[in-house]
Amino acid sequence: MRPVIIIALFAIFIIGMDLYALRGIQHLFSPGRVGNHLFYYVYWGVTLMMLVTLIIAGSRFQQLRDPTRFFGITLIMGIFLMLYVPKLLFNATQLLGDLAALVSALFRHDAGTLRRWFLLPGVLLGLLTFIGFGMGMARGRTNLKVFREKVSIHSLPKSFEGLRIVQLSDIHLAGFYNQPGYIRRVVKIVNALEPDMVCFTGDMVHNFSEEVDPFTAILNELKAPLGKYAVLGNHDYGVYFNWDSKKEESANLDRVKAQIRASGFDLLLNEHRTISLNGDSLEIIGVENWGKPPFPQLGDLHKAMSGANPDHIKILLSHDPSHWDLQVSQKENIDLTLSGHTHGMQFGIEIGKFRWSPSQWTYRHWAGLYRENGQQLYVNRGLGYTGFPGRVGIRPEITLITLQTD
Repeated sequence: MRPVIIIALFAIFIIGMDLYALRGIQHLFSPGRVGNHLFYYVYWGVTLMMLVTLIIAGSRFQQLRDPTRFFGITLIMGIFLMLYVPKLLFNATQLLGDLAALVSALFRHDAGTLRRWFLLPGVLLGLLTFIGFGMGMARGRTNLKVFREKVSIHSLPKSFEGLRIVQLSDIHLAGFYNQPGYIRRVVKIVNALEPDMVCFTGDMVHNFSEEVDPFTAILNELKAPLGKYAVLGNHDYGVYFNWDSKKEESANLDRVKAQIRASGFDLLLNEHRTISLNGDSLEIIGVENWGKPPFPQLGDLHKAMSGANPDHIKILLSHDPSHWDLQVSQKENIDLTLSGHTHGMQFGIEIGKFRWSPSQWTYRHWAGLYRENGQQLYVNRGLGYTGFPGRVGIRPEITLITLQTD
């Protein structure tokens, strides 16, 4: 579809949404209470500015190479969502009210009062969503939480009883290029947990190798006596940028790999490492990204496991949990898989044991620990963000996994 047509359809959608929302506002409030002409100037002025800003930002987003501007571009998207998701919810309740009023009018009831009863919850829902998105951008994207899990593994060697593994994932460093203090805080918290091992499960960058430049020294400060291991995620391949040539794209990927290694990680590209302690051993297996299309399917688990002792406990690092669903669970002798990728869609509700996120409409396993048929998967919620520069209800995560005997 041509860009002009896309822009035109987008503008029609936005204006249509604003017209319908305005109709509901006018029904709830008399013109005098709404505020004469000033209200309408402000209302449509915001719409016009939002349209123009989104069109300009959208036309430049794919070509954006300067990581110092990344947050500014995503902030525009965040403001758009903060304004229009509440309107969408308000319009949904208004539509229900209109349908109810239509049915009511057939029986000669007061349709106007009925419609108002639907609009009032819509206003409350819209306001709460507006505040939620605002707080998600102001505070949510750096509101770190340490998730602690005890993982029981059958026949775990005694030497690895109590082994502490810290999992990090989906940092997307472009989002914090102007905020290195956040990454320093991550490193400080991780080191305070005194991990035996650190595992990073992909998406160090959003697209470009230069995103890592200010952070290699900071990430090198991560301490783990049994090693720091990493795999690539879908964003690390730079597939979301229109490169001038395959050679340029390949060169960027080579630099991303070099930068991850320069940050102190042992990058596993369809390979494994044997970890030995007091005469006992386990295998750390790392694959390249493997996800459902359109995500890259470069992971080769058989290659990665080639030469590994089949009797050893095996921990797999694989960025996308879909890989566990389709190629690991009940198919391979893997005791524990660590993944990321979903971010919990950066939006949801987690209260006690209750968890909900739109992410579950796409991924069977989207956050936390899952146990199926003697195998286990942990999905990290990620440290960074893509698209929306914030988090609402789904906090950025550092995971501390402690191994124990089943």
